[in-house]
Amino acid sequence: MTVGPLAGIRVVEVAVGVSDVGAGLAAHLPGIVLRDLGAHVTHVRDAQRPALDAGLEMHRAWDAGKDVVEVGDDAAAVVRGLCADADVVLLVGPLAEALTYDELAALNPALVQVRVETSRDALGPVPDLDLLVAARAGVLTQIRGHRPGPVFPDLNVASAGAALVATVGALAGLVERAGTGRGGWFATSLLDGVHALLPMITGRVENHSGATRLLWERQGPGESLAYRCRDGGYVQLWFGAKGAYEAFLERVGEPPSAAGYQAELISGAMADRDLRWKELFAQKDRDEWLTELAGQDFRCEPVWWPGEALRDAHVREVGLAVAHDEITTLGPIVRVTSTGGSRAPVAPSRLLEGVRILDLSAYLAGPVAARVLAELGADVVKVEPPTGDVHRSMEPMFGAGQQRKRAVALDLKNPKPPDGLTRLFAWADVVHHNSRVGLAERLGYDEPAVRAANADAIYCHASGFGPTGPRATLPANDQLMQALAGIEAAQGGAGNPPTYLVWGAVDVASGWLSACGILAALFARRTRGGGQSVDTSLLGGAMLLKSGAFLRGDEVVRGPVLDSAQTGYGAAYRIYRCADDAWLALAAPDVSSWSALVAATGAQLPVSPPALRTSTGHADDVERTLEAVFATRPRDAWVDALRTAGVPVEPVPDLDRTGFIERAVGDEVNVSLGRVHVFSWGERGRTEVMGGALRSGPEPLPPRREGIPGLGEHTAEVLAEAKA
Repeated sequence: MTVGPLAGIRVVEVAVGVSDVGAGLAAHLPGIVLRDLGAHVTHVRDAQRPALDAGLEMHRAWDAGKDVVEVGDDAAAVVRGLCADADVVLLVGPLAEALTYDELAALNPALVQVRVETSRDALGPVPDLDLLVAARAGVLTQIRGHRPGPVFPDLNVASAGAALVATVGALAGLVERAGTGRGGWFATSLLDGVHALLPMITGRVENHSGATRLLWERQGPGESLAYRCRDGGYVQLWFGAKGAYEAFLERVGEPPSAAGYQAELISGAMADRDLRWKELFAQKDRDEWLTELAGQDFRCEPVWWPGEALRDAHVREVGLAVAHDEITTLGPIVRVTSTGGSRAPVAPSRLLEGVRILDLSAYLAGPVAARVLAELGADVVKVEPPTGDVHRSMEPMFGAGQQRKRAVALDLKNPKPPDGLTRLFAWADVVHHNSRVGLAERLGYDEPAVRAANADAIYCHASGFGPTGPRATLPANDQLMQALAGIEAAQGGAGNPPTYLVWGAVDVASGWLSACGILAALFARRTRGGGQSVDTSLLGGAMLLKSGAFLRGDEVVRGPVLDSAQTGYGAAYRIYRCADDAWLALAAPDVSSWSALVAATGAQLPVSPPALRTSTGHADDVERTLEAVFATRPRDAWVDALRTAGVPVEPVPDLDRTGFIERAVGDEVNVSLGRVHVFSWGERGRTEVMGGALRSGPEPLPPRREGIPGLGEHTAEVLAEAKA
């Protein structure tokens, strides 16, 4: 049996006072990742579940393989007792502030403490409920809906992002402790989680190019490339691989493209093709299209609902579906294995100071992983061809992943790899890439080549579908994974076409997961010695974002379902339009907040919040009653009245992309907390991007580089270091 890198590590995951609907990923995902890396995880939750979660079963999937402790009024005392001999504590909810760092450090000086704190910005605190935090950040206006106005966000970017940041904090703390013997603290929030997952759309530049207008100024391309087939099922197309667009056009008898795929996306020239393709795909059933178009560089994948991927043969073969008693859940998404080698002495350091990372990745998911590690003090060297990374012409994507790095230009496509590459293998502690399976072998940076130069290296491959299995060699991207994991279908709402979220959130989440794998490998190398191999995939990252869905037998248990109007899950957790056509977001997680709502509205409502919908796509009688009530007064009047009564509510701002970005980078609290990075970026000029989602202490963060490197800017410098 393989021993995970965290074997022997004891983790306490505290979710007291937390709703699964409101912040479930933040309260469960860190323990899932750490459990799958070998840690023993104890999950602490309320014996009395929040009213908002009644009838829902996501916790069954999230808590599989963990010890579960249920608490009442004794919660703080129970957590203190568990922390006395734990290695890591993850605190989400009221206890994150009630149990202070000093108190727990006095109890256990070696304890790594990670807190998901109350979200705050210049407008003040916001309740830790994903819907309200997303509303505050402006996310609801960044979704293309099936009607005008803001759209309820089914993908919980706030709690998912906070969870990934917290997991990185826990692992970084363990890496540091391996050298110092001391614990420390790390902090993030749901609002930080939004910015951690959406760097591709939360920045601005002084001088826009076509690409920055498309993503940082507009809401991406107009065509989703998802098509309804004759039997009602949908397929998702993607043409990102070289020559894929041209091959598809030829395959379906379309006129060839003179400008190319990206140019047609940016110019809007694809609109006419999109109309023809809607008619084309309606002529055959989905399975017919999947069979006919299988195995090509242009991709055609099914659009599934959350949990349906667990039935897939590839998913099962690569271990992303695992049976637990009566249910099947998501399996390990980060795998770290020892490859042998020597044990080097560990020098005390602040986080990743002194760690050298060779970043051979491209696009978005791969570079984000290395950028996360650069934020922790690692020296990251980005390698790209002399002609530049393919995304240097798509600045929002490039900028999201390339901050705080040095840049080296090498031609890896020559028949003989450059001599400098072997020296860089020997120089690096970590070699990381996200190339399509088989490409690293052809270009000379496969694992055997790296190990020949450096047996103790950590080798991380972030693939699309995983390193093995029927789909392993196929190209992949964020949108395909949204389709397979159920993100597009769920966001579309019951009975509607799928909705593509043009955010890059799956790519970015996968990057954070690769960073988790590398940190776990660094911990293993520091404590046990030897080289380590890390595998992650886009598919696993996407499925993690919908990991509350599971199979009971062959039945999919999905969780709450977004209605056809894309307003929410039910009366107590959704958005409402008011008399002035402005919207508010309402989240009543318990009976007391629901009672306050009943009193504030004077409406004839049940005494407890009705259960959230898990099947039907239409509003129920209680929702219709509240819709009529909120339509009687302007939004701000309702927000004032509800807040005075103690009802968790947030106005939904009417923001275009420019206003959404200003709300992030222009917020004075975000600036003061170090969440905003400002630098000059060549021709793009002054650039402001979101970062700093993880705060750490008691020692300050290590020194880090600023800005985004120019093409080959540090080639001579780095190669000289590697030769020394």
